[in-house]
Amino acid sequence: MKNFIPLILAVLLGLAAVLAVGRLLKARRTSEEQTSSVVAAARDIGMGSVITSDSIMEKVIPLSARPAQAILWSRREMTIGQKAMRPVQQGDYVLHADIGMSRSMGDIVGEGEWAVTLSLPSAGLSRVIQPGDEVAIVGTFTIKTRVESPDLSAEVKFISKEATLVLFPRVRVLDVGGQQAGNMQMGSEIIVALPPRQAQVLIAAQRRADLVLALRRPGDESTISRADAGMVDEETFNDLLQGLDPVTMPDIPGIVGETVKIKVKEVKEQ
Repeated sequence: MKNFIPLILAVLLGLAAVLAVGRLLKARRTSEEQTSSVVAAARDIGMGSVITSDSIMEKVIPLSARPAQAILWSRREMTIGQKAMRPVQQGDYVLHADIGMSRSMGDIVGEGEWAVTLSLPSAGLSRVIQPGDEVAIVGTFTIKTRVESPDLSAEVKFISKEATLVLFPRVRVLDVGGQQAGNMQMGSEIIVALPPRQAQVLIAAQRRADLVLALRRPGDESTISRADAGMVDEETFNDLLQGLDPVTMPDIPGIVGETVKIKVKEVKEQ
């Protein structure tokens, strides 16, 4: 009987492995990967040729395979009338780097949008942002709040509070340029598309706040509400300290825990 026990265990393990593989294959078949529609060449496009509506087509690809410079099919209008900067073979992607901005900038501004210039320091993400990218614009403000007093004759006092928050969770970049001072690059300018009211807020915010960009993943639909990101202020950092003990540096850096005491004792004994 003992000779049959290993055989029975092997059979049971084999059945369990078969069931596990079957479930994995079924899960893979049922979970379809997200797709994305991008602009591709419907026919060969020569370098310098003007791109027309019949020279491009929609190409549906897995979202994970979409190139960073791909042009979404929903924004295909920005390619119409542009000159090809390189030959594009039939079926290949038409990328942002493939089109020369030979049309007016106004032609690629979406309906109901305004194009606004945002000036940024030359360091950081502004060096790698490309037309077609989507960014979040985050601002750090100094906000003054009036201190109420029961004495109406008292001098009005204000307290200042610094806060960092998301102004615009998702903004489309139309164009990128640089600011030159002689031979030196002083900063970057990007042109973004926003609805009129939001465009006014961005114009005013550049005078009152320090603005930075956060680059978004292409096609990312998450966190598109300003409320989702919340606000960072002094209270945020105070909360981080709750429940934490101060860190004490050892007399001998690089030695951890009780080893410090042992080493110090050995030194004294010598």
